[in-house]
Amino acid sequence: MMLSRYPLLITCLVALTGAAQDVRERSDLSLMQRHIDALELLADRAHSSATGTDRVRYRFDYSRLTADLERVRHGINNYLSPSRAQPADLVELAGDYRAEAHEPSLSNEHD
Repeated sequence: MMLSRYPLLITCLVALTGAAQDVRERSDLSLMQRHIDALELLADRAHSSATGTDRVRYRFDYSRLTADLERVRHGINNYLSPSRAQPADLVELAGDYRAEAHEPSLSNEHD
């Protein structure tokens, strides 16, 4: 059989294929991080341009969105550069970004 004569060559080819997939995955995860950065910029811009009308029942919860984006970024960073084996983070993302609108305060602080 021809394949049995080159087991080292076959092993190397399989390892190289796996390494190429790892490079592709890392590249895609890095791209995801850049997209998260862009989402945060867009959310900041939308938050600063949001008009605070008194008659609105619900508002978009930008602080909750920002916290979820940070959790996703943190998870990707931990995967790309793990410091050591750690247990999985089992806290779920909020996912619901609608919050009750409240009376605007006189301070300039954001929610």
